[in-house]
Amino acid sequence: MKTRTASLFKKKLALCLAAAPIAAVTLLSSAPASAQAVYVYAPPPPPPPPPPRYYYYSPAEPPYALVLAADFEGVVPINAPVVGDGNNLQGGGGFKLRVGEQFRLAPMLRFTPEVGYGFDHIFASDDIGNSYSWDMQRLFVGARLSFGRILTPSVYAHVGYGWRNTGDPIITDSSGVAFDVGGALDLRVLPGMTLGVHAEYATIDAQPYAPEWAAFGVHGALIF
Repeated sequence: MKTRTASLFKKKLALCLAAAPIAAVTLLSSAPASAQAVYVYAPPPPPPPPPPRYYYYSPAEPPYALVLAADFEGVVPINAPVVGDGNNLQGGGGFKLRVGEQFRLAPMLRFTPEVGYGFDHIFASDDIGNSYSWDMQRLFVGARLSFGRILTPSVYAHVGYGWRNTGDPIITDSSGVAFDVGGALDLRVLPGMTLGVHAEYATIDAQPYAPEWAAFGVHGALIF
């Protein structure tokens, strides 16, 4: 009798063990489902457009650059000397050629040492109507300091050596120290180029009739 009872117990235990996986699957499948949270982020806004690539503040502007420039100007005599034959100085014109090296000290500040040649012509006539032209030539060295962005004001000064030549027999040719100082206003819009206007005072200590004159003109420069 005990043997039969033990056999029945073993069969029931086996059935329970066999049914256990089925019951576990049934319980898991009948459990309430839960949704997984999903977060969606909007794409970042696009970067702002770059500023216009003007030369004066473009990242391509080098810390230093070669400058080739030319000035064209009208000339007005100042304190015209009194000559024995009544030589009367009138207006004239001239030009300058300059070569310099521009150093960018700051985004809006530039310093340019330069050398150059200048020629100015002044018309003159004596009491009886003879015409004599005064030609002033000079070699100079100096510097200019400019600041700003689109419109860039600047100041400059040069010193050097000059010659005064005339056709007047009373006024002998002479030479001496040359000096000028002035200011300019440049327009910097195109990369590698500037255009502007200037005004200056200039003199050559060519005695006994040292010429002094004011010059007003336009100029342009190429920057490499």
